[in-house]
Amino acid sequence: MASLLVLALFAIVLFLFLVGPEILTRYDKAHMTTISCKVTAAYAGSASTRSLKGGGTSLPQVEYRSPDCGNLVLSRGLTAEVAEKRAAEVVRGERYDFRIGEGSARLRGLFQAVGVAPDVTAVRADGGN
Repeated sequence: MASLLVLALFAIVLFLFLVGPEILTRYDKAHMTTISCKVTAAYAGSASTRSLKGGGTSLPQVEYRSPDCGNLVLSRGLTAEVAEKRAAEVVRGERYDFRIGEGSARLRGLFQAVGVAPDVTAVRADGGN
């Protein structure tokens, strides 16, 4: 019985870390939504990727910090210069619209609890201001 429980636990962990992210990525691509968040800070930086072969790359990104939405990251299509410009243009305390996958939007609280910032595909000043 104990070995069956350990096997089930192993299967759940394997699913969460290997299969779950791929399912979430596919779901997000097919189901986009827009969320409005108050932004208190924005930082340009870079994220590193690693491959199983030991290589990797550095990708420019902008991390947005929000008390109501947690941390969100924009990295698609950015150069280091554009990331710096986007971060500098943020008016702290203002609301911004973030284009994000619906699954990632719903799991923001979980992501925040484990220290992961979900990716967004677009950011613009909230037209409702």
